[in-house]
This record gives sequence, structure tokens and C-alpha cells, in this order.
Amino acid sequence: MRWSISTRLTLWFGTTLLLLLSLFAAFSYVAFHERMHQDFDRHLTHEARELEPFIRLDPEGPMFEDLGNVRSVAYQTDGIFGTYVRLLDASGRVVYQSPNFEHHESLRIQIPDSPDAQSVSFEWEGNPARSLYTALVYENETVAGWLEVTGFEWSLHQGLEQLGRALILGILFSVTLVAIAGYGLARRTLRPVATLTESARHIGASNLSQRLPAQFGVHDELTDMAETFNDLIARLEASFNRERRFTDNAAHELQNPLASLRNVLEISLRRERTPEAYQQVIQTALVDVREMSATVRSLLQLARLERAEELPRLSVNLTHLCREHFERFIVRAQEQQIDFVLSLEEAVWIEAEPVRIGEVIDNLIDNALKYTPNGGRVETRVAQRDDNVLLEVVDSGLGFRPEEEGHLFDRFYRSESPEVKARTGSGLGLSILAAIVAAYGGTVSAHSAGPNQGSRFLVLLPKAKST
Repeated sequence: MRWSISTRLTLWFGTTLLLLLSLFAAFSYVAFHERMHQDFDRHLTHEARELEPFIRLDPEGPMFEDLGNVRSVAYQTDGIFGTYVRLLDASGRVVYQSPNFEHHESLRIQIPDSPDAQSVSFEWEGNPARSLYTALVYENETVAGWLEVTGFEWSLHQGLEQLGRALILGILFSVTLVAIAGYGLARRTLRPVATLTESARHIGASNLSQRLPAQFGVHDELTDMAETFNDLIARLEASFNRERRFTDNAAHELQNPLASLRNVLEISLRRERTPEAYQQVIQTALVDVREMSATVRSLLQLARLERAEELPRLSVNLTHLCREHFERFIVRAQEQQIDFVLSLEEAVWIEAEPVRIGEVIDNLIDNALKYTPNGGRVETRVAQRDDNVLLEVVDSGLGFRPEEEGHLFDRFYRSESPEVKARTGSGLGLSILAAIVAAYGGTVSAHSAGPNQGSRFLVLLPKAKST
């Protein structure tokens, strides 16, 4: 059977309340019943004390004398307000009974086992009654007989029955009222769940930009759950977008090399050619294959960077690492007759992976050399700036228009400038660089005064907390 949460909560709370109220009512009833017995025993004790002074203990047994002087006349009254008195000898034989016994059935004798005063409850003529037995003792502490004082508890039990009915009705009414109110409250409280469920049904792979409602007038567990699911959907959306971008970018970037490769191969197969011509075709095809391989490697690298939640972190001396990578480009700079300058502060530390930061350094220097004409200048700088570390590469190369500044780190973006188009590149290097820097909590920016006025690439990374 499928029960809603509202129904289950109502049943659970209703059952719990029923048990608690029943236990409380049972305890109250028993305590009140015992208290009424105690009050009635005090009444019987009072009657017994009124009669004790008029009892004489003879060797033959106890007997009353001068009962006419007794202040209480209850022992002469019949009915529920009367007190029925009997005097018993040590063996339990009745030696005296009050006149109000005349119209009643014989009363069973229940002498206690010990001489202590005791009371017992029983049913007499269909009505509840209670007797108090008081031992009559000689001076030598021998029991001479018993004084039995009995009274009807009918009115007391009637009060108990009324109390029991009131408790039962009160419990049923309370549980019913709480169940109705609890069900309404549970439905109202869980109404956002229905809203969340309905909203979740409409979210699919095609509309992951939608979010679950998280504002219900109060910040509670449902709000936290909705926000958690929204974070999950955001991560799924980002994952879908990464896969979609990877697919779109791969298809876009591989289309031209594949088309070129196909054309070369189709043309080469149209007629017989010399070995030298086939070798030329293979070399041309190999260029296209290498271009596609480089593009795929870059796309995979970018996808891994975006998918990774956190990259490894080690204490890295950026000064030492930058000097090491700088030396790899010295020959190339000399071939281009470029003034290749390195300006470093000593012992500048960051927390990152040396290989990843090495890729950042290589990418910046490679781009600077690629887009700087022969005879130009490229300077690499490393310095500390408050809580950050500055990695800066400045060149006197082609530069770019101010409006291009916001697109340089987009995937596959390449300037429309003929000078830029003349140089090979996939347009993914700066995207990979930006992803690595962002993964380590840094920022990257680029500035240029305009075409042919050089460019400045600036990377800021958090300084290592300890070295």
C-alpha cells in the first residue's frame, strides 16, 4: 500500500499521542482511584476511632458498652451513607453487629493475617464496598478480637467511572483534533515537495538551465535540498555543456583538415602517379593528420582540465621554474634575432603542479615569440605583488585591437589580422592556459595598445602560504 508522507506522519504522531495520553490517563486514573481509597479509609478509620472507646475487652472477648454516648450515628444509618459495624472475637465469630445490617445480606468475614489495621475492597449486594479491620489487643498483646467497619463505595466508583469516560472522550477528541490539524500542517509543510517534484519532472537534457524553486518563505531543510539539487543540476549542465562544446569544437576544427585530406587522397587516386608524386601526397596528408592530432590533444587536455575538481598542488619555486623554461627558447629567440630578456625576483613560491605551470610559461613565451617579428623584444618577468605572484610576458609584436581583448581566451579564437592568420595555431593554447590558471585560483589578462604595438599578458597566482 502506498501512503503519502502526510498520511504516515499523521498516523505516526496520532499513534504516539494516543499512547502517551493513554499512559497518562491510566496513571491518573490509578492514582486518583488509590487516592479515593485512601480518603475512604480515613473515613472508616475515623468511625473506628469513635467506636473504640466504647469497646470492653473481657476474657470471653470484646463487647460494646454505652453505645448511646457515641457521637457518630453513621453506624445506625442505612444505605450508601451508612457505616456498618461488627465486633468479632479472635476466631472471627460475630459478637455484635450494628442495627443497619438488618435489611442486608450476610457480609463475608475477611480477617487479616496480621494484627495491623487493614482494609479490603469487595462487592456486596452488587455494589462496591470496603471494610476496615482494626485489631483489638489485650495488654499482653494477644488479639482479643476485631472491629470491622464497612461502607459502600458506590458514589466513589461512580465518580471513577465518570472520570474514566471523561478521560477516554478527551483522549479520542484530542487525538482526532491533533490528527486533523497535523495532517493539514503536514500537507502544508510538504507542499513545496510537490512543487519540487513537478519542477524536476520538466527538467531534462534539453533544458538543464532550469532550476528548482528554492524560495518557500522560510529557509529550512527543503530549501537546503532544493539548493543542493540546483547545484547538482548546475554541475550536470556544465558537464553537458563541456561535452557539447568538445563535440562541436572537434567537429568544427577537424572538418577542414579532414576535407583537405580527403581531397588530396581522392585526387591522387584519379590516375597513376610517380613514386615521388605519391610521396608528396603522403607528406601533405601527414601535415593534415598532425594538425588534427594536435587539435584533438588540445581538446582532450582542455576537457580534462574542466572535468578535474582540483589539480595537484605542490610548493613550486616559480623563479627557478621560469628560468628553466626560459632557457628552452633561447636558441629560437636568437634565430629570430629577438631581444630575449628575463627579469626575476628570487625565491617566489606558489602552490601548483610544476608541469601545469610549465605549460603556462611555455604557452606565453611561445605566443610572444610567434607573433613578434624578427628584431623585436620579448621580456618575461616574475615578481611578488602583496598576496599574489606576478608572471608577466611583454612583447613588441603584432598586438591586437582593444575589442579583441575579451575574446583572446575563447576556444579557437584567432584574430582576423592577415599577419595572425599567416601563422599556424589551433586557437586553443590561451584557453588551456586560462583553465590551468583558474584551477589554481589565479587570473589571466591581456592588454595591447593596438595592432603592431605589442602585447602584455599578465598572470596572477596566489602566493604559497608557507615555503
